[in-house]
Amino acid sequence: MANKTIPYNKKTFTEIKDELISLIREYYPEVFSDFTDSNIGSMLIDLNAGVANNLSVNTDRAFQETQLQYAQQRASILNIAKNLGFNIPNKRPSVTVVDFTVQIPVKGDKPDASYYPVLFPQSQVVGGGKVFETEDVIDFASPVSNLGYPNRSQIPVLDSNGIITSYLITKREIVINGSTKIYRKVITDQEIVPFYELTLPDNNVISIDSVILVQNQNAGSNPPDELFYNRDIRYYEVDYLAQQRIFLEDVDAGNTNATTGSTGIKAGKWVDVTRKFIKEYTANGLCVLTFGSGNSDFDLLKEGFAKVGISNDIFLQNFLENTSLGEKLKRGTLYVRYRVGGGSDSNLGSNVLTQMGQFRMSVNGARQDLNNSVQRSLRVTNPIPAIGGNDGLSIEEIRNLISYNYSSQYRAVTINDYLTMVNRMPGRYGSPFRSNAFKENNKVVIVILGIDSNGKLTNTSNTLLKNNITEWLSEYRMVNDYIEVRDGRIFNIAIDIDVYVEERNDSQIANNIISTITNYFNIKNKKMNEDIFLAPLQNSINDIDGVINIISMKIYNKVGNGYSLNPIEQEFANETTGEIKLINNTIYSTPDSMFEIKYPERDIKVYLRKRTDLRV
Repeated sequence: MANKTIPYNKKTFTEIKDELISLIREYYPEVFSDFTDSNIGSMLIDLNAGVANNLSVNTDRAFQETQLQYAQQRASILNIAKNLGFNIPNKRPSVTVVDFTVQIPVKGDKPDASYYPVLFPQSQVVGGGKVFETEDVIDFASPVSNLGYPNRSQIPVLDSNGIITSYLITKREIVINGSTKIYRKVITDQEIVPFYELTLPDNNVISIDSVILVQNQNAGSNPPDELFYNRDIRYYEVDYLAQQRIFLEDVDAGNTNATTGSTGIKAGKWVDVTRKFIKEYTANGLCVLTFGSGNSDFDLLKEGFAKVGISNDIFLQNFLENTSLGEKLKRGTLYVRYRVGGGSDSNLGSNVLTQMGQFRMSVNGARQDLNNSVQRSLRVTNPIPAIGGNDGLSIEEIRNLISYNYSSQYRAVTINDYLTMVNRMPGRYGSPFRSNAFKENNKVVIVILGIDSNGKLTNTSNTLLKNNITEWLSEYRMVNDYIEVRDGRIFNIAIDIDVYVEERNDSQIANNIISTITNYFNIKNKKMNEDIFLAPLQNSINDIDGVINIISMKIYNKVGNGYSLNPIEQEFANETTGEIKLINNTIYSTPDSMFEIKYPERDIKVYLRKRTDLRV
């Protein structure tokens, strides 16, 4: 039989059966020659052909499930994603903004600042059967959000005599669908193993807030909130277990807001961590936390070869137990604080979130009765719909995202990579309103602009924000790249427009023109290094009811006296008035600048001409 060959290229039942019959006829004609269906030998051939066919089909199917373009089962797609370093997200929560309004006592003709409350994180607003939570501290004393954007308004409350009795103070803040839960797990010797996996009981986990390992914790109670931020017992979420550093708050540095100088932004720095875990989702939506494999009590890579010696019998074991892939768990009680929710049913309409759920508020005024009154006055509503919730990615969406993710890297190579990395920096460490990146004199320049409490551009961002950006990029930059972070330039402009209009209400036409120009130059819709093309603006003005024709449009550069100190680089048509010489009906920007009409009410002048004004 050693010289007898059997072909292995047949896969279907019929092909395999024919090959078996040919084999028997060629090598065993004296043993078996009757191949009719009534012969028992034919049954044995069919049985072998069926087994071989089944094996062939399963082999092909198993191989198919290892190929990204052909895999059909969700579990196979997730395994491919895991092997390529792509962590698939679970359900996504919806997001909206909520107006938090309190009534503050008056002091003179202003709100009494001593009664401004503080609303703590994880405060809940509810409506439509859904729960939304705040992520950050809401300080009513601050006119800006934690990202430095203006978000506070105030309305005086008058009595029947027109005297101000109090103020309604409103803070507009972001809330995210979901509620916070705490899972407790007692860690025994059976769990102290390398790469221990902990599966949370809920199938709608959307994020992990904090993981701590506590010794001698009362099994019947959850730890206080401050314990979840204790760095000595906390485990940190990383993208992969080999990740050595994460960006954390620098507790030794001060806090200064990026644009206003008020408290808000935290100083950040990269910190080496060994207590870490990764988060993954199974095919059925369960969240699995995987911890490290090392032993922090004896880490050879930290102790050093000279101190430990290489002749020790347990050298290999100690070497393998280094903490480069994280620490193993220890005996104690593990607490996981996480959020559940999300899904497409978390999308809600506007003005649905009108009730407070569980929340903590602090008011520290001199009179306790007024403190209680302020807390009772808290009202909420969402002025816009809650959107963005979905039930997770489909197989085809995951397949395409894996292909995209495989080509990406945890580093900044191109200029766009640097800009993307700046935008990925956690908001608590500062967030420029606008940023841009470009090459200059063989260095990478990051320029930033902020926004003040009045919603105007500012280029006086403080050193802390710039240091945070520099520190954040240090982990991703190329080794030979030098990075400079500096303030951008603001080009303030004014517009004079002469318009030929119909014989009708002058004020209405003028207001419509001013609104059109204001909206076109709205800084929320513009970015740095964006040229201003005037033709689209002129077309919009011509479309206004009552406008017949634009006679002329002049653009002026406003510098100093309450405006930016940055003159535009484009040539002036009149240096005395600051009129800009238009080139191709365009105002050209620079990589480090952005345009703004700072005071639309006085910087936009509209002159209306009518047929009756003409003298023939």
